[in-house]
Amino acid sequence: MPATGKVYPDWVQAHRTRGTTVKKKGDTYYLYRRTSRRVPGKKYPQPVDTYIGVITPDGVVESGKKKVSLAGIEVKEYGFSRAIWELCPEGWKRPLGDDWEDVLSIIIRKWSPETYLTKERTIKEEGCYHYQFAAQASSLSRRIYKEHGTGVSKLQGLKNIYMVYLEKERVVSKVSPEQEQLLGSLGVDISMC
Repeated sequence: MPATGKVYPDWVQAHRTRGTTVKKKGDTYYLYRRTSRRVPGKKYPQPVDTYIGVITPDGVVESGKKKVSLAGIEVKEYGFSRAIWELCPEGWKRPLGDDWEDVLSIIIRKWSPETYLTKERTIKEEGCYHYQFAAQASSLSRRIYKEHGTGVSKLQGLKNIYMVYLEKERVVSKVSPEQEQLLGSLGVDISMC
């Protein structure tokens, strides 16, 4: 290794191989993979260090952290929309026939513009139907209250449960104990559909 002017113990020096660098913080030694990249406006390539792990007298303890790319991540509202979908009464669906899913999706999108439904399914535009959506939304709200004893306003507290779309998977964000209790009392399962 090139001389850096820094003196490391032999057990640290043994891990300083080509393409790596050591950094000391306090009494702890950290091993990094060193590469470089060109930066516009700079005369020379700039170093890029990627953390490998902690160097101990027994060896390198590698980081167990999984790197996740943040590119392409999407976050959509999930808890409120899913609860409304699950609580939707049969008596409300029946008169709408085969259109009930589309009408419900449009109503949920009005109540929660960032709903996951816009990502999961194609929602036709309101103009494609002859329904009075304000009346349908009001009817839905009344029927949910009548059948389940909770109003749409109480379900608003579920809007900060999110569906997180990563590159190849999707996960549901953390659910608070209060939200869990509300969902349990209503019998709503928000596990991924």
